Amino acid sequence: MDKTLDMRVQAFFIFLVITAVAGCSGITVSQDYEKGVDFAAFKTFTWKVEPDAKQDDEPELSPLVATRVRNAIERELDARGIVYSEISPDIQIDYNLKVESKISSSNVGTTIGFGTGGYGHVGGVVISTAPDIRQYDEGTLFIDFYTSNDLKLVWRGISSQVIDKHDEPDRVTQQINLNVQKILEQFPPKEKGAR
Repeated sequence: MDKTLDMRVQAFFIFLVITAVAGCSGITVSQDYEKGVDFAAFKTFTWKVEPDAKQDDEPELSPLVATRVRNAIERELDARGIVYSEISPDIQIDYNLKVESKISSSNVGTTIGFGTGGYGHVGGVVISTAPDIRQYDEGTLFIDFYTSNDLKLVWRGISSQVIDKHDEPDRVTQQINLNVQKILEQFPPKEKGAR
C-alpha cells in the first residue's frame, strides 16, 4: 500500500513538472496588414537591409542569430512559392528581434512537496501558499514585408515567447525555426469572412 501511494505521488509530481514546462514553451503570434493589398501577387523578395548591417544597431541579432532567422524566413517563404531574387523583387523583407526582461507575479502560488517515511515512519505531503514572483526574458520577433516600388509596410508578423538567452545553439535554432514558421503561417492574411 505504501508503494502504491508513493507511485501515485511521484506520478502526480511528474505531471506537474511536465505541465509547467509545456506552459513555458508557448509561442504567441499576431499580424497586422494593409487591407486591399494583393498578397497573392508576391512571388519574389529581397532583404530590405543588408544582413551584415543589422548587427550594429541590434545587439540581440548576433551574426549567428541573424543567419538563423534569415535561413528560416527563406525556407518558409520558398515553401510558399516566394523566392529570393535581387532582380525586380515584389517585396523587401526586414526582421528584428527584441528581448525584454520581465517580471510576473501572482497573489498566491502553491508549492507541493512530498516525502516518504523510513523505519516505520509515515510519509507526508506538504502544501504551502505564498506570492509567486519570477523574472524571465521574453523574445519578440518581428517580420516586416514592404512593397519594393515605394517601400510601404504592408504586412507585419510578430511572435513572442519566453526564452533563455543562454540556450544551446541547437535549441536556439529550433526555437527560431518554430517562431518563423508560426509567424509565416499567418501569411497571406485572410480577410474576415473569407474561407
